[in-house]
Amino acid sequence: MLNKLSSHLVILVATYNRLESLKRTIHSISSGTHCSHEIIVIDGGSNDGTIEFLRSCSDITPVFQGRLLGQARACNEVWREIDSKYTCWLSDDTELVPGRLDLAVTILAKKPTTGMVGLKMKDTVGRGAQKDYGGALSTFGIVTCNHGVLPLNLLREVGYFNEDYKTYGIDPDLTASVLCAGKNVLLTKKVSVLHHRVVGNVEKRRRELDASKEIYLRKFRFLKNSSYLSSGWRRKIRELLWERMLSGLFAGSLRLGLTPRDQVNLLKGRFIHCLDPFLNLRNPYYLSQRIPEKLLLTESNPYRHLVGKRSG
Repeated sequence: MLNKLSSHLVILVATYNRLESLKRTIHSISSGTHCSHEIIVIDGGSNDGTIEFLRSCSDITPVFQGRLLGQARACNEVWREIDSKYTCWLSDDTELVPGRLDLAVTILAKKPTTGMVGLKMKDTVGRGAQKDYGGALSTFGIVTCNHGVLPLNLLREVGYFNEDYKTYGIDPDLTASVLCAGKNVLLTKKVSVLHHRVVGNVEKRRRELDASKEIYLRKFRFLKNSSYLSSGWRRKIRELLWERMLSGLFAGSLRLGLTPRDQVNLLKGRFIHCLDPFLNLRNPYYLSQRIPEKLLLTESNPYRHLVGKRSG
């Protein structure tokens, strides 16, 4: 078993040649997380001093893989060797807002039907910095969690990250997988992760995104033609409630405590209750997603065998 410092929450951070950014990520986790936790840093063969730094840290568990395996495989190899109640993943160019992992773990403990608490992420550079927060809507109307906390047992049951993706696509795939296993996926109301995005090869990123979209569409195609998704009355209710109440919002503005991004997710998120903001008015989370059991029992659902099963 790799984790020796905590069996409660294990945080995985995969890295490669981003020493200064990695230090910021680690510091934000260590200084802002009070529950029992362990940070495991997975290095893909850095040559910028990262390996020496990790070897000098007694409060970090390093895993030196020596080569770039892709984020999905790199994390999966480590997840298969740990034993904890909860786990999450963070990128090495992120900064965690204090207390957010504690909040996520508390929500999971109190709400056993919840499979994952998405950590609301905001870009600090690039075009994404103009948005209220990140997390695109998938083709099937699922709000993606770019980073999340979930029970390790559930992660095992859905097969960890899908290794058909090298990097891009693992977040929407895991979000949809948890939902298709019959669990709720929630999002923190406040920003939990600051993403200091490092711009890489744009063309390579575009190719990988196109390839990942095809994988996603094939795997979850059973959602496409569901009558639940095309229900006219659900769409009409959303329009009446939200388009009229929230029309005219601009980036950064609030109405009923909701941002323009919330408006888009409420109108187009197909598995979010139309009264979600009111149902979760007093909660630190919202945009709760859940797929109806009737749809989950479709034979082509790859996680049909998990529906109704309780994860320990």
